[in-house]
Amino acid sequence: MLTVRQTLSTAAAAATLLTGACQSGEGDKQAANSANAAQQQTVPRLAIPVPKPPLDRDQLLVASLRAATAFAAGIDDTQLQKSLADRKFEFRIRFGCEAPGKQSAQEPFDWSYDPKTRALKVRATPTLSLKDAPVKAVAGEAFETVEGFWLRRPWLLSPVCPQVQDDSVADSGSKGGSSAELPQQSVGIAQFFTKSGPRTLRRSGRPYEATTRLETDRPPAGGFDLVLAGRLVALPDGRVIACTRSHAGEQPACLISVEFGTVSIERADTHEQLAAWGSG
Repeated sequence: MLTVRQTLSTAAAAATLLTGACQSGEGDKQAANSANAAQQQTVPRLAIPVPKPPLDRDQLLVASLRAATAFAAGIDDTQLQKSLADRKFEFRIRFGCEAPGKQSAQEPFDWSYDPKTRALKVRATPTLSLKDAPVKAVAGEAFETVEGFWLRRPWLLSPVCPQVQDDSVADSGSKGGSSAELPQQSVGIAQFFTKSGPRTLRRSGRPYEATTRLETDRPPAGGFDLVLAGRLVALPDGRVIACTRSHAGEQPACLISVEFGTVSIERADTHEQLAAWGSG
């Protein structure tokens, strides 16, 4: 039979063992936490790539100006243009700044509005082709055809209606007529087609046109935007923007090589999309 002293001694020993076990458990837990923290510090975090936003009109026109400068100065800018290849883009061409009905039937960009039926008609026709001397000089024999648009006012970095209007042509220029009415062939945006490429993607001169009925009797104000979207494509020499001399003593003509993914027409005042065309 245990005495009181023996009982107290046994209890004290048990308490000591229990305290040691708890301290040992706490130590193991702290060691595990330290190990986990060290492991988290040594494992590198994976960076999630953020897609670059599409290049807009401003950026592409500035890039074409740099390309023209390099061409005029005799500088090879192929390496500098590598960062442009495969970049997405969205290029806006403003047209229809003038009142409807002022354009001739030969105008590549046109719009009309019938107040009785509230029918709105818009039309945008490609103005750049392989028949143009600068395009032929860039394309050479490597491509069967080229389609796109010459820019009437490439010095406008934003798609806006200029305050001083030129009644002869819209932002995109005029097709046909006298040479004074033709767009200045200094900057163009175009898709180059090889003989082996799919022919279903070609417009072959067909315009982008649409008719819609407005919900209100208020006609559009401020023009329309032809929105060209897709990706930039490097030409065989590695450049995305190729320049050539258009005429003796004049500025170079530069072509931005692209693959059109979608083409759409929007109202400038409401940004409402009136029609869209895909490449597929």
